[in-house]
Amino acid sequence: MNQIAGAEIVSLDDEAAADTARAGAKAAVLARMRRAGFRVPDGVVVLADVLRAQLGSSAPSAEELLAAPLAPELRQAIVAAGRTLTGPLAVRSSGIDEDGAQASHAGQYDTVLDVDGDDELVDAVRTCWASGLSATVRSYRNSVGREGDSPLAVLVQDMVRADAAGVAFTANPVTGARDEILVSAVPGLGEKLVSGEVTPDEWVVRGERADNTADHHGALSAEQVKEIAALAERVAEEFGGPSDLEWAVAGDELFLLQVRPITALADPEPEPVPILIDPPEGFWVKESTHAPAPLLPMTQEFVQDNNDALLNSYTEFGLLAGMRLKIIGGWHYQSMVPAGPSAPSQIERCITASRTDHLGTVLSDWYDEQRDSFLRRIERLRSADLPALSTEDLVGQLTDARELHRDAAIVHFRLVGAVVIALGELAVLLTEELKWPNEQVFELFAGLSPESTNPANQLRGLVEIAEKRLDGAYDLTSVRALLETDAEFAATMETYQREYGSRALHYELATPALGERPDLILSLVRDQLARGAAPEVSPAEVADQATIREAAAARARAAIEDSAELQRFEHLLARAQKAYPVREDNEYATVSAPYALLRWAALEAGRRLVDLGRLDKPEHVFFAEVKEVLAALTRETDLRGIVERRRGEHRWALQNPGPASYGVPPGPPPAMDGLPVEVRSVVSALRWSMLNAVGAPVADNEAGQSTVRGLPGSAGSYTGTVRVVLDEHEFHKIQVGDVLVCPSTSPVWSVVFPNIGALVTDTGGALSHAAIIAREYGIPATLATGNGTETLVDGSTVTVDGTAGTVEIHSVG
Repeated sequence: MNQIAGAEIVSLDDEAAADTARAGAKAAVLARMRRAGFRVPDGVVVLADVLRAQLGSSAPSAEELLAAPLAPELRQAIVAAGRTLTGPLAVRSSGIDEDGAQASHAGQYDTVLDVDGDDELVDAVRTCWASGLSATVRSYRNSVGREGDSPLAVLVQDMVRADAAGVAFTANPVTGARDEILVSAVPGLGEKLVSGEVTPDEWVVRGERADNTADHHGALSAEQVKEIAALAERVAEEFGGPSDLEWAVAGDELFLLQVRPITALADPEPEPVPILIDPPEGFWVKESTHAPAPLLPMTQEFVQDNNDALLNSYTEFGLLAGMRLKIIGGWHYQSMVPAGPSAPSQIERCITASRTDHLGTVLSDWYDEQRDSFLRRIERLRSADLPALSTEDLVGQLTDARELHRDAAIVHFRLVGAVVIALGELAVLLTEELKWPNEQVFELFAGLSPESTNPANQLRGLVEIAEKRLDGAYDLTSVRALLETDAEFAATMETYQREYGSRALHYELATPALGERPDLILSLVRDQLARGAAPEVSPAEVADQATIREAAAARARAAIEDSAELQRFEHLLARAQKAYPVREDNEYATVSAPYALLRWAALEAGRRLVDLGRLDKPEHVFFAEVKEVLAALTRETDLRGIVERRRGEHRWALQNPGPASYGVPPGPPPAMDGLPVEVRSVVSALRWSMLNAVGAPVADNEAGQSTVRGLPGSAGSYTGTVRVVLDEHEFHKIQVGDVLVCPSTSPVWSVVFPNIGALVTDTGGALSHAAIIAREYGIPATLATGNGTETLVDGSTVTVDGTAGTVEIHSVG
């Protein structure tokens, strides 16, 4: 590297500091805001020309830059500039093309705080320079079409000793609402918020009203929030558009620390479009376990697939009632519909299915052939290079993914029928004849659902590599850096994403799959490192679980005196233990992967339709049905009009959640005395399974009460800190050992289970995904609280008793 004889370091009040090409975006904006009269801390800027001179014509790595000698004249100039400030100092990178609409470089350049002393200042400047030459930044710039390195300027300012700090958005970046200002605040320095170390207080300001939507620390008063909102409005007016800003409060002073444009701002919410509500006959209950929010139109298509599959299963097993699904007012509802006139033929089918052990055949079909067949279809679709496909081939990919879901739904609900009957018949025998509680029944299945824990357990390969390489530096930045610096870690990450990436995180096509959230995977690795223990289940625990199963079976055998009844128990036990793993094992191949594959094909179609002017945004594709997307690709149909209307309908549905049920409850089920024994057994099994899969809330919980009640899900007791997570976008809030409180979980949520101490859900029963996964990990779980996400507060200390199904509140966060 070339040595330089001089340096260009200017005051933040100097005209050169407002030149983005020389001072970088961050410093230039603050120089402009300081000139406009905003309270910006004093500072100096090491202009980008300094780094250009230091680099010369070379393109070194970050490590080479840090190792290269610094010209004495430059060091002296940096030290002299620093001494013009009061200190301690905040040293921040200021990229030339940072914070732009096309390339934000968010979180990629370094900041060094609490810099005190000449040597520390020089080292901090060099650290900032090096961050602009990292492999991560270079890869990012290439991905967004930026060629070459972008030399950094460095902004050095007096550090604000903040009582509270945070960010403010002058428009809602999620909904696009321009009439809202969002303020996030933490006590002390704002870096704790940016790094994710602390969950912030959240405020929404509309006009003169400031609403505290998440109060964890009491960092600000409502009046302070309004002052920050007023600052944000003035900044946006000066800046010329929607902005996000960093601020800090020290004593009675409010400082402006950074301003950026809000990139990728969501469209303004469309005007609500009312949906005609015409509930069908019968009793319909809102299905919030799988659909806690209104489903988008493309996902709604699956309701008919599922209805067809449910009818197939209902007919195949000869059931006297079948579940039906319906979208009412945009929301997902379900109903149990009796067989009616077809009852006699259903009774005959039920008897035949029972006597021939048809459900055993269904389970064998899955293990022997269907599972591998679906995995082959999934692999073929997953291997497609979507951007490289011709339009004709993309149409084929989308069509094949749609057919995969339709076929998978048939098999999924066929297996669900077999599983619930197999488990239910054994459970009814034990709970009614032997008076066992449910937790004893589930001891017979301890450790038999390995698919529940595989996504998390397979992270261990990444954790082990990181443990060796990082030597205790277990932060997300260090873990992320391994992708750039460690070939073994990068290859293991690629393998993990390929194996588990096509797992949907939510039963909604618009939601990213696991493979689209690499930072989520890396944060889980960080959390497992921080916990200092391998994720369950270890070989010793596998052996322990086998012992638990054997002991439970021995207790049952000892209590059954009749030899014929004992023989029946052995048959039901073997069949149920074969069925139990299928509950989770089939979900990937018949639900999750088909969702992810269809999502990716639809998004690629959306991107092409945007280029063709037939859609405004790629993600709007989920407001269309698959057949409409195919027509737009092949027959030049413009989707924008229908998408706009459906976006309005979706907004209306969100504003009008609808009742918990429609119609009149049917009352108690009819007596079964006149039915054949085989039919009575199946009906009793279904009733037990439905109760334990759905888990209707047992009580109304109210804010302020000391104990929240639900249903037992997984035995044990645990005391820890509440973390309310409403969906997978809030996984970053989870800290090691937290009590996870959520509406419900999908199977892929198992990736966070090694890092939590207990689980509480609004919905679900002992046969739900949440309960099965919790039992595999030995995590206490209380389910079906109804409104635990509303009555339990982030930061509270609670004890979860998964055996009793309670949550005792010790302190409110």
